[in-house]
Amino acid sequence: MGHHQFKSVDVLTVEDAAARLEVDGLTHVARAAFDHAGELVAPRVGRRPTVLGAVRLASRRSRCRTLERERFSSVFDVDADLVVAAHADLASHLTPPADEDDVRSLRRRLVVVHELVAAAERDRLDALQLPQTYLADDAPWLLGRTQRRAEASSPRSEATLDVAALQSHTRRLEADLELARLGTTLYALVHGEA
Repeated sequence: MGHHQFKSVDVLTVEDAAARLEVDGLTHVARAAFDHAGELVAPRVGRRPTVLGAVRLASRRSRCRTLERERFSSVFDVDADLVVAAHADLASHLTPPADEDDVRSLRRRLVVVHELVAAAERDRLDALQLPQTYLADDAPWLLGRTQRRAEASSPRSEATLDVAALQSHTRRLEADLELARLGTTLYALVHGEA
């Protein structure tokens, strides 16, 4: 009886690629993009570049650092042009992210709400100096509510906000920001809504 030796097949997974690139937090987004369109893209550019293209797409649509094309060449010894082509092909099967101005606006609003929550939790709404701050430009409707409460308060009581409502609003803004960054199709895939 002969002894057969099998070569191990080097099949790169999204999880392995993300780990080697030290971006484990992108795995779920990259996995969703790859599962959605990887079978369509891989025959054109190869499986390995397609996996890496999914990780690159995830990095460009997330709040993590964007992975540059040279990083793929140095870590995986793969043609970076193929990774970029795979990224573009995968993206063509997804809805685009929101405009950068919209994403920036959502981020600013989220900062405002975080500051309001922090001030409300410390009972320091008066320290925000509402009308004179940048907060007035980024979320005037929130600050209007805060200011009205401050004006309605008696001289001895301080302005208050419903911290639970602000935290709920924070979660909605965070979801909106993620939706804006990912695009509707990828967001639905990541959250199991597709």
